[in-house]
Amino acid sequence: MIMHFRHAWKHIIYHKYNSIILVIALVLGFLFPLLAVNDINDVIRDGEVSRYPDASRISVFEYLMNYKDEEEIEAAIDRCLGEGLFERAGYSFSRSEIVYVGDQSYTCGISGISREYLSLAGWELMGGAFFSDSDYAADGEKVCLFNYGAGFGERNIRVGDTIEILGEAFPVKGIVRVPRVYGSILIPYTASAVSADSDFGSWVQYQVLTYGEGNVRPMAVARKLFELSDTDGGVLSAQTGEEQEELYYASIWKINKYRILRAVVVIVFAGLSMLLLFIGMILRERYDMAVRIALGAGRTVLWLESVVRNLLLVLIAFFIALVLYPCLSVRVAGAGSHLLLRTIVQVGIGGAVFVILVDSAVLLIGFRKQNVALLLKG
Repeated sequence: MIMHFRHAWKHIIYHKYNSIILVIALVLGFLFPLLAVNDINDVIRDGEVSRYPDASRISVFEYLMNYKDEEEIEAAIDRCLGEGLFERAGYSFSRSEIVYVGDQSYTCGISGISREYLSLAGWELMGGAFFSDSDYAADGEKVCLFNYGAGFGERNIRVGDTIEILGEAFPVKGIVRVPRVYGSILIPYTASAVSADSDFGSWVQYQVLTYGEGNVRPMAVARKLFELSDTDGGVLSAQTGEEQEELYYASIWKINKYRILRAVVVIVFAGLSMLLLFIGMILRERYDMAVRIALGAGRTVLWLESVVRNLLLVLIAFFIALVLYPCLSVRVAGAGSHLLLRTIVQVGIGGAVFVILVDSAVLLIGFRKQNVALLLKG
């Protein structure tokens, strides 16, 4: 095998101009499948992260209402905990604000979350760190989490970048995948820039997650939690974890099926282009192969040399494509700049298997015994 590797490398260097052209074509051939496969994997991963760790014991209460400060929310939760309505609970509120990223401004959702909410929601950390206890302290540093796939994701925000909310700077502490949550920016519930003033009269969306065996009647628990009567304003909804997951997946599929279809179309056309490219690469050398067969070279040896040579070209092109991927993804609307490991493995292994299959098929069909004489004669 080492001998075949050396021979293949010498062949690539000897035909360096052809090799460079082929590598460029292969890089382009890999970039779009990487985008497409990563898009499908993003859909799959969003679906996995959107499931509660134990949906059978989760209840979800959502209420559009005037602002309530943290002490009111915690007092209501403590009261219900004392009555044994649930074992633990986490809460968040969401509202729209103008945020600044560099010199650009965006209107996006801001979600303030409690400590317990993180563990009950079961989010995926993609970089950096989640909030710590010190981030929830009254004198804690103002930090935020950035929701991967957010509306202004083309800015390619990274851990350590700064987002400005209502005149205050919030360094990005972590990048998280939270497809179910409202908003692009997540902050500790106590962050003063968004939750300091309870008198501004703004309507916000509250969400409370509770965990326990007693949540068989979510609406009854919700009314107890918020001390509501039929005459109260606002819009209240309450579901079990399974009910909300069913509603979520029914609605999100309308968007995801388009993303998957778009990705499949890209993969099919890229696959056809690479198929024709590899067939051309192999057939271009058919005369040299025919001469070697006529001189006694084994077809297995020729097949191994062709496979190793093309795998080397594919490997070089694949690594270049991985380096260029972030530059391309930030310029394609809806593409995820975070390349998933499963995407790298799938496309890498798929490309290698593709080369072996094409090499085998072309050599099997194009170099039968009766064809060698015809090739030499031609």
